[in-house]
Amino acid sequence: MAKTNSSTVAGKPGIANLTRPIRAAARSAVFFLKVFPMLPSRPVDWVTPTPLIETVCYPTHDGTAQGEVYRPPGPGPHPGIVVCLGVVPFGVDHPQVAVLGKALARAGLAALLYWSPSMRDFRLNPVDIENISLAYDWLISQPYVDAARSGLLGTCVGGSFALMASANALIRERVAYASAYAPYTSIWTFGRDIASASVESAGGRTAWNVDQLTRRVFVYSLTATLKPDEAERMRAALSVVGGQMDGEGLSPEGRAVHALLSAPDAEMAEEAIRGLPDCVMNELGNISPLDFALDIRAPLIVLLHDRGDQVIPVGETRRLVAALDGRSGVKYTEMQFQHLDPQKAKMPVTVLMRELGKFFRAVYPIFRQTVR
Repeated sequence: MAKTNSSTVAGKPGIANLTRPIRAAARSAVFFLKVFPMLPSRPVDWVTPTPLIETVCYPTHDGTAQGEVYRPPGPGPHPGIVVCLGVVPFGVDHPQVAVLGKALARAGLAALLYWSPSMRDFRLNPVDIENISLAYDWLISQPYVDAARSGLLGTCVGGSFALMASANALIRERVAYASAYAPYTSIWTFGRDIASASVESAGGRTAWNVDQLTRRVFVYSLTATLKPDEAERMRAALSVVGGQMDGEGLSPEGRAVHALLSAPDAEMAEEAIRGLPDCVMNELGNISPLDFALDIRAPLIVLLHDRGDQVIPVGETRRLVAALDGRSGVKYTEMQFQHLDPQKAKMPVTVLMRELGKFFRAVYPIFRQTVR
């Protein structure tokens, strides 16, 4: 006797398929209510199981790293997700980290939170692309994870690296979705904007009040391959927005980096980028998601960005969306939060409700992709 497919009966959609949008919406609602602390989420705890939190070791390019997996109890298999947190001004034990992990687990996902040692030192390092790929490869090999329903998500520069990792040959055929919130997409246009404190706009270029953390990461990343004494001197003087120093006594490589960090406008910044030494170009030349766009094979790419983002300008994600124009499965939403945080945006309640609704609709496709 022939077996009957669990999702169809006599050629008609089965109950699982018919209820899939409802179950995806329910999972989206669970995540939505638990990830925003201002929303009433206590009832979610009554109807979802308490997540398991496990300390795990996963492989890296030069050994192993330790991280935490937040997952639903039971054998699963559950859809997996590697979350790249990027450069954040707090540590792994910050309460908000656990809030995110538990929100994903209560929504039915097994989440590995990836912390980059380089990013914790305020530097962008291309080795993280490989390490995130290895972390994902490890996660989807676990018996409690369903590889066919798994993907990657990242916030801020973590989103940039999640996108690049999803294009890595090791995993790209096994990524069901890739999502990024407020990523940069070209290290060079991003660097030009930081150095010149200006962004592209309809009328040319306008001033940008560069976030202090953004400036610090830029300076630390640019100086990572310089002589230690030069790097320390430049970091101390130029990591602060508006900081100044002369280039006297610097090596040729140091003077080239100094020229970019001291550029008075976008044109001079672009000229300084073209003059950067090989040691810097080799370090930073391979960490632009735009260069990886065509190698992302995930059938779903979810991108979000805040229009007034002061950490990473919205133009960065718009460039990636333009590069992906015509490709199916790309979902892009612009918000009015302030770099992931609706509370910092200080908007009227009616606007807040509208923006929260946009966020819910933006993340729904991810959960739709993870529900069988």
